[in-house]
Amino acid sequence: MQQIAQKHLNKLNLLLENYRTTNDTFLKGKLGLIYYYSHLYKVTEAPALKCKTEDLIGEVFANINAGVPALMGASLSSGGAGFGYALNAMSLQGFLQFEVNDELENLDEFLYRSALDLIAADNFDFLHGALGVVHYFTERMHTSPQVAVYLDSLIEKICLNAVEEDGGYWFKNSQIKIDGEDVISFGLSHGQCGILLILLNAYAHSVHKELIRKVITGGIHFILKHKIDIDFSLNEYSFFPFIMKSDAREISAPNRMGWCYGDLNEVLLLYRAGKLFNDDNLLMLADLIGVQSMMRQDENATMVISSGFCHGAAGLAQFCKTLYNERGLEQYRKGYEYWIERTIILLEEELPQNIYAGKEGDVLEGAIGVAFTLLSYVSEHELNWSKAFLL
Repeated sequence: MQQIAQKHLNKLNLLLENYRTTNDTFLKGKLGLIYYYSHLYKVTEAPALKCKTEDLIGEVFANINAGVPALMGASLSSGGAGFGYALNAMSLQGFLQFEVNDELENLDEFLYRSALDLIAADNFDFLHGALGVVHYFTERMHTSPQVAVYLDSLIEKICLNAVEEDGGYWFKNSQIKIDGEDVISFGLSHGQCGILLILLNAYAHSVHKELIRKVITGGIHFILKHKIDIDFSLNEYSFFPFIMKSDAREISAPNRMGWCYGDLNEVLLLYRAGKLFNDDNLLMLADLIGVQSMMRQDENATMVISSGFCHGAAGLAQFCKTLYNERGLEQYRKGYEYWIERTIILLEEELPQNIYAGKEGDVLEGAIGVAFTLLSYVSEHELNWSKAFLL
């Protein structure tokens, strides 16, 4: 299987080699390519890759210095947090030859002040709001005492802005509304799961441990309160809602499994919280739901119809790999192999149709996200690129 995966990775790498973009962002542009190529270089040590990556970094810096608006705002997806995350990660792995702290100091202050404004506007989104800044700061704080101060300030404000309801907590997200009403998302990409995973990552290094623990346990209580009884006879497979209105009159629970939404999001959250807080009940519940989810493989039970990372086979493969690393259950290892195989089968259908034309560099929807997953599969190195996406 590795040889077949390598063959398809080579095809994806060729697409990326011929791809040109004026977009500099982390999720859709040059920063994502830079992040990918730095990991590909770690595997191949090809000098041309290092030169290409350095050239792309130079282009991003040139646009910043020229005031070209290729990055917008503070977000992880398209703004400063994505820029900081990519540079900081490459610095930590020894890829960059310049002093990152000097380059990022002013950016960090800008991101802190921007995150305060985003919190005030109820924008707690992981990809497009304040939580993306917190995610970057959690990685950056180890080399910057000032960032640790910023981080603790933001964490306190975020936790104090959680909405308390029925003994639990949830967060507003001004990015997601239906008919002007607040919508509660349970997913990793825009919802409760992603927010709580980011707070879990910050827990060990924060002075607000009790506050974080209170909000995380309350957040999990809120999620579990809305767990659904599955019914295979009615083709209803999801244990948790997709989204719901804040008044709880409507609950959406499609069968989707993916990186962005679905039961595996909550399984990962339960594992990490259960281990951090020594809660065996959370671990056992995660085992139950996770193992059950590994039985969901066809399109009807997963809604997977593409190879992509966000809600396709590649994202599920990487998710299974992460769950196996978390818990070591054989079902997750088999799930990883299954979804890698599905990724390859889907690529064999998709590549001749050029479905990734124009979005080769889109990490969530394009070729590069699939390439990341296949790179980890074929590599003997333990690559940590998926930490950017909380895996």
